[in-house]
Amino acid sequence: MQGNEYLFDASSIVNLIKRGCLRVFEKGMTIELALYESLNAVWKEHTLLKRIDKEVALEYAYILSKVFEAIKVASIRGLETEVYKIACKESLTIYDASYLCFAAKNGLALVTDDKKLEEKASRYVKVLNSSTL
Repeated sequence: MQGNEYLFDASSIVNLIKRGCLRVFEKGMTIELALYESLNAVWKEHTLLKRIDKEVALEYAYILSKVFEAIKVASIRGLETEVYKIACKESLTIYDASYLCFAAKNGLALVTDDKKLEEKASRYVKVLNSSTL
């Protein structure tokens, strides 16, 4: 993937947005499901965990929409079997295995703040935490 160094998962996207670190997205990309996972994380923090109020949640949702207009978003189509194999082998969700598989196939460093994914993915690809960017 020319010009891309990083594959951002939803956990890193949400945390980078919370910290106002948006320029780093210029150096990377993500996959389609990250939008839904990111929005779900904002919803969960507002609705279930009560960590953020409605206005902040709506602001994050707006910023997410702008980030996803600007960042390159790829599909995992064609990798379904490989994703499934990784998920089974590593006891990962299909979602997490999708990020790992795509990063490995495309020579990208995976940016994640998910400790389990970080541990499993580090055997396949370079893994970074969003706080190190």
